[in-house]
This record gives sequence, structure tokens and C-alpha cells, in this order.
Amino acid sequence: MMQITVHFGVIALGLGAAVSVGLLFRMAQIKSLRKQIMELEREKMQDHAEILQLQKQLADFQQSRANLQTPTPVVPLMEKDLGAVDLSKNKRASQ
Repeated sequence: MMQITVHFGVIALGLGAAVSVGLLFRMAQIKSLRKQIMELEREKMQDHAEILQLQKQLADFQQSRANLQTPTPVVPLMEKDLGAVDLSKNKRASQ
């Protein structure tokens, strides 16, 4: 039977290289994910600022509308004679 001799230093060097490559790869992933998180948080803050601005505009509009206090005019659909009797009063459409 043939024996293979491997030096302990070669195994340790290979293991160290594998760990180093794995750490570098993982650090690159973490850096990319943190960048995405920061971008999403920035976008979220802009969206919230826009919502607050729109709410402020709505509140200002409602406040100015309340300050006017002009009643909404009621426009009759048909002119009604004061002396005429309403014949359709209390009747169903089928009668």
C-alpha cells in the first residue's frame, strides 16, 4: 500500500486561505447589503417627507376653506310655482 505524506503546514495554509476567501466574500456581501439598506432608508425618508408635505397642504386647504364660511349655494333643478299643487306627492312611479 502506498502512503501519501502531507505536511501539516500545507493543510493549515490551505485552510487559512479558504477561511480568508470566505471572510472576504462575506464582507463584500455585507457591504453590499448595508448599501442597499441605506438607499432604502433614504428613499423611505423622502417618501415620508412628501407625505408630510401633502398633509400640510391639505390641512392648510381645509383651514382656508373653513375660514371662508360661505354656504354652498343650492340650485333647484326645476322652477316650482308657489301656487301650484304637487300632484306627484306620495305616489309611486307605477301608479
